[in-house]
Amino acid sequence: MVMHLGGHVQLGEEKVRTVGAAEAIKRLRKIGVLKTDTDLDLLIEMRNGAVHAVPDSTLAKGMISPLARTIETLLSDVSRPLDDFWERWTKAVRDAVDEQRDAVFQDVQLRISQARHRLEDRLEGLPLPKELRLRPKTSRFSFFFGAENPDADGDIVSVTGGAGCPACGREAQVTVEPSSDKGAVAVALTCPWCQLQLNGSEEIEASDADLDIPLEVAEAALHGDYD
Repeated sequence: MVMHLGGHVQLGEEKVRTVGAAEAIKRLRKIGVLKTDTDLDLLIEMRNGAVHAVPDSTLAKGMISPLARTIETLLSDVSRPLDDFWERWTKAVRDAVDEQRDAVFQDVQLRISQARHRLEDRLEGLPLPKELRLRPKTSRFSFFFGAENPDADGDIVSVTGGAGCPACGREAQVTVEPSSDKGAVAVALTCPWCQLQLNGSEEIEASDADLDIPLEVAEAALHGDYD
């Protein structure tokens, strides 16, 4: 229908039929709207692969970028703003198609968006006090020692307080290990509000979480300076 209405082929009205995604993409490539993309072809061949693939699988995650990239191209061709289509998911989509970023960054930023929107949906319509709805913060921190990781250099400290969650800005529990070259390094982050879970220093770094104060508290605890 796109080719017919665009004047690329001449068909009688009785011959116009709807087509599947694979054929539609083939025709869009023929008229120069889309370029060849093997990842997109794989997605289409799997028939709704983003839904049927295991959500946490590498294959499912790999489908997000080609899908988002194709939608962005099509929206651009019809002069429709990306924000109008994706709305609150726009930032997550932009991160997904940012080829300057690695897979860890893309995955973490998507999970941050999912956690943020999940909490927003849970709180919507609830008669909550303003201080609970607008990112409650406290200046006090609490910590406790553990030994969950046998490979750690020493004690593990879990610090709770501040606004450490990169998704919702609320209190998060940050697990910190001593490090010979950095003093202390955050190795896990859990938010009880939006359920965001980050594992490993690489994921935490990709989240852009501001953990300066929790790390300072953890280092003080590791050195016995509790005051």
